[in-house]
Amino acid sequence: MSTGGGGERRSIRGLFKFADRVDVVLMALGTLGAIGDGCSTNLLLIFASDVMNSLGRGHAQQQGSATSVHFMHDIEKSCLNFVYLAFAILVVASMEGYCWSRTSERQVLRIRHLYLEAILRQEVAFFDSQEATTSEIINSISKDASLIQEVLSEKVPLFLMHSTVFVSGLAFSTYFSWRLALVSYPLVLLLIIPGLIYGKYLLYLSRESRREYAKANSLVEQALGSIKTVYSFTAEKGIIQRYTAILDKTINLGIKQGIAKGLAVGFTGLSFAIWAFLAWYGSRLVMYHHESGGRIYASGISFVLVQIPWNGTPGAETFH
Repeated sequence: MSTGGGGERRSIRGLFKFADRVDVVLMALGTLGAIGDGCSTNLLLIFASDVMNSLGRGHAQQQGSATSVHFMHDIEKSCLNFVYLAFAILVVASMEGYCWSRTSERQVLRIRHLYLEAILRQEVAFFDSQEATTSEIINSISKDASLIQEVLSEKVPLFLMHSTVFVSGLAFSTYFSWRLALVSYPLVLLLIIPGLIYGKYLLYLSRESRREYAKANSLVEQALGSIKTVYSFTAEKGIIQRYTAILDKTINLGIKQGIAKGLAVGFTGLSFAIWAFLAWYGSRLVMYHHESGGRIYASGISFVLVQIPWNGTPGAETFH
């Protein structure tokens, strides 16, 4: 897919160009499921904060029969809310997975049919060209279609879910405790910047690796295509050395990619430092501003969850 400006927008629109009305309905339902899946953890924190507040009040209250009954009623109500939420998550997550998988199969099947029809309409001279070899045609109809299916069935719903996690995390953090959220907002950069840098660097390494492998494949193809000339000039060792040099570059790129992944995982430890700060400031809000402990806890967790979409999602290079 193209990466430049308007070309990228055209490519993204072209990804869904083969969808019919049924696919549009499936994608709409799958999008709703992905949004619900992304909001699920923050919705769970609403009930978790109620449980924590009920436990705190129950410990502080005297052990009378009336207060005990009221305390147990609150706990039972919160537990039932967890059960209802579990069934709701089951529905939306299943809807997300099924709808996007189903529409990806339908669209890719349609793409394969149209691709084969377009190939069969070509003149005989087209198949004699170097760009339209049998292997190239088979590779395009299988590899490219499989890549599109992977994007539609996995990458798109993951992108929608992670986007929802990011937006809902900030929204729910503000809902639970706006004072703690105001202090937390400047810390968003510490969660986002490492992930963005890692993502950009990973895409750069992926492009370089594909470029080097393309050089290696081209060298092998040229050598096998003129194998008699290679043997007549005894150039086997030279070709092997050139091929090995290209593969050595890919090894170095793989090492750099591993180091980048390690640093990205290490930077996720910043969330613990941020959580420590939020816990300290949240305790002051509980003591001096009469905030409830459960809502402070939920606000902090919602904010820390914001980092999930920026942790260098595997497979991001698929979109480029």
